[in-house]
Amino acid sequence: MLGPALLSLMAEKNIRKVTIDELAARAGVGRATYFRNFSSKEELLTAYLVRRWRAYEEEHHLKELAFSNPERALRYFEFCLSLRAENDLMIEQGYTDAILAAFETIVSDADLGREGSYEAAFLAYGLYGLFVTWARSGWKETPQELAALVSGSMLGGIVG
Repeated sequence: MLGPALLSLMAEKNIRKVTIDELAARAGVGRATYFRNFSSKEELLTAYLVRRWRAYEEEHHLKELAFSNPERALRYFEFCLSLRAENDLMIEQGYTDAILAAFETIVSDADLGREGSYEAAFLAYGLYGLFVTWARSGWKETPQELAALVSGSMLGGIVG
Protein backbone atom coordinates (compact mmCIF):
# COMPACT_ATOMS: atom_id res chain seq x y z
CA MET A 1 0.00 0.00 0.00
CA LEU A 2 2.91 2.40 0.59
CA GLY A 3 4.50 1.63 -2.79
CA PRO A 4 1.40 2.40 -4.87
CA ALA A 5 0.76 5.49 -2.75
CA LEU A 6 4.27 6.80 -3.37
CA LEU A 7 4.02 6.17 -7.10
CA SER A 8 0.66 7.94 -7.17
CA LEU A 9 2.21 10.97 -5.49
CA MET A 10 5.19 10.83 -7.85
CA ALA A 11 2.78 11.16 -10.76
CA GLU A 12 1.67 14.46 -9.23
CA LYS A 13 5.04 15.89 -8.19
CA ASN A 14 8.71 15.08 -7.83
CA ILE A 15 9.47 12.44 -5.22
CA ARG A 16 11.82 14.83 -3.41
CA LYS A 17 8.83 17.04 -2.63
CA VAL A 18 6.69 14.18 -1.30
CA THR A 19 6.56 14.29 2.48
CA ILE A 20 6.21 11.24 4.68
CA ASP A 21 3.01 12.73 6.10
CA GLU A 22 1.54 12.93 2.57
CA LEU A 23 2.69 9.42 1.80
CA ALA A 24 1.22 7.96 4.98
CA ALA A 25 -2.07 9.78 4.46
CA ARG A 26 -2.32 8.58 0.83
CA ALA A 27 -1.60 5.00 1.92
CA GLY A 28 -4.01 5.20 4.85
CA VAL A 29 -1.37 4.30 7.43
CA GLY A 30 0.45 6.08 10.21
CA ARG A 31 3.89 7.65 9.81
CA ALA A 32 5.30 5.02 12.13
CA THR A 33 4.42 2.30 9.61
CA TYR A 34 6.69 3.92 7.05
CA PHE A 35 9.58 4.42 9.47
CA ARG A 36 9.21 0.93 10.93
CA ASN A 37 9.67 -0.63 7.49
CA PHE A 38 11.76 1.74 5.39
CA SER A 39 14.69 4.09 5.82
CA SER A 40 14.13 5.96 2.54
CA LYS A 41 11.71 6.41 -0.32
CA GLU A 42 14.24 4.66 -2.56
CA GLU A 43 14.14 1.61 -0.29
CA LEU A 44 10.35 1.66 -0.48
CA LEU A 45 10.45 1.72 -4.29
CA THR A 46 12.91 -1.18 -4.34
CA ALA A 47 10.70 -3.22 -2.01
CA TYR A 48 7.68 -2.46 -4.18
CA LEU A 49 9.43 -3.68 -7.32
CA VAL A 50 10.73 -6.82 -5.62
CA ARG A 51 7.28 -7.62 -4.21
CA ARG A 52 5.70 -7.17 -7.63
CA TRP A 53 8.39 -9.39 -9.21
CA ARG A 54 7.87 -12.13 -6.62
CA ALA A 55 4.14 -12.24 -7.41
CA TYR A 56 4.84 -12.29 -11.16
CA GLU A 57 7.55 -14.92 -10.73
CA GLU A 58 5.19 -17.16 -8.76
CA GLU A 59 2.30 -16.64 -11.19
CA HIS A 60 4.49 -17.71 -14.12
CA HIS A 61 6.38 -20.47 -12.25
CA LEU A 62 9.71 -18.87 -13.10
CA LYS A 63 11.67 -20.47 -10.26
CA GLU A 64 11.21 -23.75 -12.10
CA LEU A 65 13.21 -22.42 -15.07
CA ALA A 66 16.98 -22.14 -15.23
CA PHE A 67 18.10 -18.54 -15.27
CA SER A 68 19.62 -19.14 -18.70
CA ASN A 69 16.27 -20.33 -20.09
CA PRO A 70 15.14 -17.92 -22.85
CA GLU A 71 11.56 -17.94 -21.50
CA ARG A 72 12.81 -16.52 -18.21
CA ALA A 73 14.45 -13.61 -20.05
CA LEU A 74 11.25 -13.04 -22.02
CA ARG A 75 9.16 -13.00 -18.85
CA TYR A 76 11.60 -10.58 -17.23
CA PHE A 77 11.20 -8.05 -20.06
CA GLU A 78 7.43 -8.56 -20.14
CA PHE A 79 7.37 -7.79 -16.42
CA CYS A 80 9.40 -4.61 -16.93
CA LEU A 81 7.02 -3.49 -19.68
CA SER A 82 4.00 -4.25 -17.46
CA LEU A 83 5.36 -1.63 -15.03
CA ARG A 84 6.19 0.89 -17.74
CA ALA A 85 4.40 3.81 -16.10
CA GLU A 86 6.07 3.16 -12.74
CA ASN A 87 9.48 2.62 -14.33
CA ASP A 88 9.17 5.79 -16.41
CA LEU A 89 8.39 7.79 -13.26
CA MET A 90 11.41 6.42 -11.43
CA ILE A 91 13.72 7.03 -14.38
CA GLU A 92 12.34 10.52 -15.03
CA GLN A 93 12.82 11.50 -11.38
CA GLY A 94 16.31 10.01 -11.07
CA TYR A 95 15.49 6.98 -8.97
CA THR A 96 17.12 4.32 -11.11
CA ASP A 97 19.17 3.15 -8.13
CA ALA A 98 15.94 1.73 -6.69
CA ILE A 99 15.50 -0.27 -9.89
CA LEU A 100 19.09 -1.53 -9.80
CA ALA A 101 18.72 -2.56 -6.15
CA ALA A 102 15.58 -4.49 -7.08
CA PHE A 103 17.45 -6.25 -9.91
CA GLU A 104 20.26 -7.16 -7.51
CA THR A 105 17.76 -8.65 -5.08
CA ILE A 106 15.84 -10.49 -7.77
CA VAL A 107 18.83 -12.22 -9.37
CA SER A 108 20.73 -13.01 -6.19
CA ASP A 109 18.07 -15.14 -4.52
CA ALA A 110 19.50 -17.21 -1.69
CA ASP A 111 17.25 -20.08 -2.75
CA LEU A 112 18.93 -20.06 -6.16
CA GLY A 113 22.39 -20.17 -4.59
CA ARG A 114 23.73 -17.06 -6.29
CA GLU A 115 24.12 -14.66 -3.37
CA GLY A 116 27.26 -12.62 -3.87
CA SER A 117 28.23 -14.53 -6.99
CA TYR A 118 29.79 -13.12 -10.13
CA GLU A 119 26.89 -14.59 -12.07
CA ALA A 120 24.38 -12.62 -10.00
CA ALA A 121 26.35 -9.39 -10.43
CA PHE A 122 26.67 -9.96 -14.18
CA LEU A 123 22.96 -10.64 -14.55
CA ALA A 124 21.80 -7.77 -12.33
CA TYR A 125 23.96 -5.10 -13.91
CA GLY A 126 23.55 -6.44 -17.44
CA LEU A 127 19.77 -6.64 -17.22
CA TYR A 128 19.64 -3.25 -15.55
CA GLY A 129 21.73 -1.69 -18.33
CA LEU A 130 19.54 -3.20 -21.03
CA PHE A 131 16.38 -2.20 -19.20
CA VAL A 132 17.40 1.44 -18.69
CA THR A 133 18.58 1.74 -22.30
CA TRP A 134 15.30 0.21 -23.49
CA ALA A 135 13.17 2.52 -21.35
CA ARG A 136 15.15 5.67 -22.19
CA SER A 137 14.90 4.92 -25.91
CA GLY A 138 11.11 4.76 -25.68
CA TRP A 139 10.49 1.03 -25.23
CA LYS A 140 10.78 0.53 -29.00
CA GLU A 141 11.73 -3.14 -29.01
CA THR A 142 9.38 -5.88 -27.90
CA PRO A 143 10.14 -8.09 -24.91
CA GLN A 144 10.65 -10.91 -27.41
CA GLU A 145 13.32 -8.92 -29.26
CA LEU A 146 15.18 -8.12 -26.06
CA ALA A 147 14.97 -11.70 -24.81
CA ALA A 148 16.39 -12.91 -28.12
CA LEU A 149 19.17 -10.36 -27.84
CA VAL A 150 20.06 -11.55 -24.33
CA SER A 151 19.82 -15.27 -24.91
CA GLY A 152 21.20 -15.33 -28.44
CA SER A 153 23.55 -12.54 -29.33
CA MET A 154 24.93 -11.52 -25.97
CA LEU A 155 25.08 -14.56 -23.72
CA GLY A 156 25.48 -16.93 -26.66
CA GLY A 157 28.59 -15.07 -27.77
CA ILE A 158 30.07 -14.85 -24.28
CA VAL A 159 29.24 -18.31 -23.01
CA GLY A 160 29.38 -20.20 -26.31
